[in-house]
Amino acid sequence: MRFAVCDDDMLFQNEIKKAVYTYSNMRNLDLAVDEYICGEDLLNSSYEYDVVFMDYRMSGINGLETAKILRGKNKDCVIIFLTSYSKIVYEVFEVSAFRFFEKPLDVDKLHKALDDYFTTIGDDYPILLKVGRETVCIKTNEVFYLEADNKKCFVNLVNESLHCARTMASIAAQLPASIFHKVNKAFIVNINHIKNYDKEYVYFTNGARVPASRKYLPSFKEAYKNYAKGRSL
Repeated sequence: MRFAVCDDDMLFQNEIKKAVYTYSNMRNLDLAVDEYICGEDLLNSSYEYDVVFMDYRMSGINGLETAKILRGKNKDCVIIFLTSYSKIVYEVFEVSAFRFFEKPLDVDKLHKALDDYFTTIGDDYPILLKVGRETVCIKTNEVFYLEADNKKCFVNLVNESLHCARTMASIAAQLPASIFHKVNKAFIVNINHIKNYDKEYVYFTNGARVPASRKYLPSFKEAYKNYAKGRSL
């Protein structure tokens, strides 16, 4: 996921970056943080950011005007204001700001805001995968299942398979544990895409199937039962 910091105070930029990377290590997330010293530079970027940390007073257009333009370009972007100008607290809600914090930075409050953000987006969020020489961005719910390949892994989507130079365990750590479960020592499946299962196989809605083992089947069945609770007829 890609975050941006828009603030003309480079020391404060570094504080936010440090806090975000600390959070990403605690939560085992793959986050990148870019820095901008003015609104114009942010708006001229070719990236669409998931989260933007915004100051108010900067050279050129202020943070509020920057946020208004940014909101028109990227309606899904989460904007968190971090500023010394508390008097604009009510104005920032005109651009649907997710949070408003006064400087200096309170790391605990920032981490709580990120927890709330990830709770809001739920189980379907973007992750980055290194596939050959390319970096591919996919949503977690696009993944049907993972297949171990020694120290590498196949990430299987609805109609293609991505071969990644990372272990199945390391990729699984980025995925929501509520919907991804192991059915075999070499396979982790997404419950959302399962059509049915028996004692030998798990079958997917796209026609694929993977072998299930007696070792992992009981825990998988329990997880699937809990997932389907309230949805069964």
